[in-house]
Amino acid sequence: MRGIAVSLALASAACAGPEVSAHATSAPIVEATEARAEPGTGADVAADVAADVAAEALDEPAPGPEPDPIAALMAMDGSQSTSVGGPNDGRVEGAVALPATAPGLRSNPRRPNAEALYGTVEVVQALVDAARVVHESLPGGELVVNDLGLREGGPIAHHGSHRAGRDVDVLFYLLDRAGQPTPSVGAFLDPRGRGFDFRDLTDPRDDHLVRLDAPRTWRFVQALLEGPHAPLVQRVFVVEHLRTLLLAEAERARAPRAIRDRFAEITCQPGYPHDDHLHIRFFCTPEDLAAGCEDTGPTYFWRAQALRAVGLAPVPHRPRRDRPMPPRTSAAEARERAGPMHARVQEWLTRRESWSREPRPGRTFCR
Repeated sequence: MRGIAVSLALASAACAGPEVSAHATSAPIVEATEARAEPGTGADVAADVAADVAAEALDEPAPGPEPDPIAALMAMDGSQSTSVGGPNDGRVEGAVALPATAPGLRSNPRRPNAEALYGTVEVVQALVDAARVVHESLPGGELVVNDLGLREGGPIAHHGSHRAGRDVDVLFYLLDRAGQPTPSVGAFLDPRGRGFDFRDLTDPRDDHLVRLDAPRTWRFVQALLEGPHAPLVQRVFVVEHLRTLLLAEAERARAPRAIRDRFAEITCQPGYPHDDHLHIRFFCTPEDLAAGCEDTGPTYFWRAQALRAVGLAPVPHRPRRDRPMPPRTSAAEARERAGPMHARVQEWLTRRESWSREPRPGRTFCR
């Protein structure tokens, strides 16, 4: 390292001005410098400095590749997050954020709640994994994820649930008029699976016709029900007519009978139709049950069987009467707030009323 010290001493002397000699800075260093710095040897000093720097570099480990955030997420242990309470009045500890992008997936930057991108480790991993399966088997489409929950859970605007890190809204995969994948939007779809992306509600010229991309949407659902977190998928809220279209696609695609039956069993249309997205709810993990997590109904026979196998029983949800509720907006209020609309929008909203009433299909877990 002597060459580096020499170079620093010379630089210090030069900065001091032409009247300051090197001897005024450090005599021993200058003596060593003068012994080597004879006329014509400046290049030797520079070479020594370069050699010393190169030698130091060899001693330091080379920087490794940047860590892959998606791989790190998928390697997380579920114990890093805990869902506490029920989906309608709970909270979450150690929630993880959904990536802004992942293979075949993106978080909707226009979601109603900008901070609602947190869920339990298992929920976020299940979404990323299922989107990857679709991306690899049917490339071209992209899963768009709307709200999950807040970092610590709790009340969230525009939702009665989404409080315990176990609920998520995902938009349907969509096709354009030509049958090509198109970016997903919250367009409500009719019994034929068709709808419109109404951009300027007063101008019909920018209405964009879309339709359900049944193959990709079904493949996503199938991947959820076959993936590593499949036993935790409790409920899929979806309008009845789109449930029918997805089951027809499952049969066309020759999906395993057990997966089709499971989807048929866990899907229902609540009072709000869910005709522009899927609302997916996950069960508590066994570890979270021990920490105070509570499941809402129903408890399927296969869920009770799985819990018994690990020495547990279902923990019924006990809704808190004093839970804070976010402000609710009725369909009529939303329509009024939207302001002027052209005729097609008004006609579409009127048609929607025919499938917005909660049906009573009489199925075992969906009465």
